[in-house]
Amino acid sequence: MIFWNRLMSWIPAIILLGILIFIYSIYFMYNIQPNFDGFNLGIVIQHFMILMFLISMLRAMLLEPGAICQELIDETWRQWDEYQQQEKERMTEQRQRRSQRSVKTFKTENDEDRSVVNMDADENLDDDYNVKKDINQKGMEKRFCKKCCIPKPLRTHHCSQCRCCWQRMDHHCQWINNCVAKDNYKIFICMIFYASCLLVWVSISQYKVFLNVIETDMPDLILFLIVLHYYFILLIAVLITGFFIFHLYLISQNKTTLEQLEDKPDRLKYNQGVWQNFKSIMGSNILLWFLPIK
Repeated sequence: MIFWNRLMSWIPAIILLGILIFIYSIYFMYNIQPNFDGFNLGIVIQHFMILMFLISMLRAMLLEPGAICQELIDETWRQWDEYQQQEKERMTEQRQRRSQRSVKTFKTENDEDRSVVNMDADENLDDDYNVKKDINQKGMEKRFCKKCCIPKPLRTHHCSQCRCCWQRMDHHCQWINNCVAKDNYKIFICMIFYASCLLVWVSISQYKVFLNVIETDMPDLILFLIVLHYYFILLIAVLITGFFIFHLYLISQNKTTLEQLEDKPDRLKYNQGVWQNFKSIMGSNILLWFLPIK
């Protein structure tokens, strides 16, 4: 059963490979081969982008997305303990200050009335403490994964398909049968970047072939394949390019797809400015941004 589930999880990746073979085969037979008169700059650039796309896709598939190491778990426990201690000290000081203010306010009353007022104040303080404690714990992202039996550090999510918690998880991508998270997010961006460039390139260069087939008398099968190929390319080009632009927006805001969908009030708390956000994801050297290396 486990083997069957793992095999089924690879079906989208196999479909993706079939789509790539179909796109390249039609493009090679009806565009590159008829017009081939030696290697030129255009052919070199196309096949370089194909190579970079394949490398990016394989690395995005095989890289571990962002495992949580034991050091990070221990650090998370330590931060929680420190934060709880600070909260207790802060609330104790606040309780004492309020109690003193209450005594001063009602110092002219008898002791019985004052004790009643102070009891009410203590109850209110307990309620305030519980509310603030809940708010502060949410702000610290104090969560525990019952399935992995580990604390979940900031920006960590559990993937039900991978059955594991990943740091800075963006989403689970069926097409690569892997999660997109902290350690392979840049590789994933490279993959959709080269896919977008290739699809736009093929859409433009294949337009002349599409017109030629429409205007000339061609066998029905060839006509069907080229028309299907061209409209399929246009559709995927729009989708992948839009997807790439969406992820550029997420990087500029230093957000993940999950954080964007959750729409929490503090979803912009990791924003360090557009330039710093891109550097934190893509690296400090802009010349290496779209190379499939970490």
